[in-house]
Amino acid sequence: MVTIRLYQLDDLEDTVQLWYRTWHETFSHIKHPQPYSLWKARFRDDLAARGDVWLAEVENQIVGFVVVIKQEQWLSQLFVDATYQNQGIGSALLDKAKAICPQALELHTLQANIRACAFYERHGFKVGKLSINKINGQPNVEYYWIPECDRFD
Repeated sequence: MVTIRLYQLDDLEDTVQLWYRTWHETFSHIKHPQPYSLWKARFRDDLAARGDVWLAEVENQIVGFVVVIKQEQWLSQLFVDATYQNQGIGSALLDKAKAICPQALELHTLQANIRACAFYERHGFKVGKLSINKINGQPNVEYYWIPECDRFD
């Protein structure tokens, strides 16, 4: 049973460990330029300070999270532990992000993250511009989501 709940300050270490580990498992061929301490500082001082952070838990263990910067309609991070992928957890977290920003969402992911790209496209996101990730220097792809409008003809 998956529970989606709001992030608390004492979740910092477990959340950042999941983020760091999952990113490095996904991109084992890329050497990230920042040490763990900077990931932790960025999460604490930037992402959690500016964004809405929601966690997915299974048996009181954090297995995923989403960070949404509401005022920018920006889905900043969405990660699910590899062991728990393909079980609907990412979809539940993405639904939470859409509920926070029901008018539109934008995100960037690495172009090499084929699984994430397919996931976002399945959930109605459209491809936008290509760019370079400012932190790790890798090619990014922008995605945007705007809910379908009902039309009366």
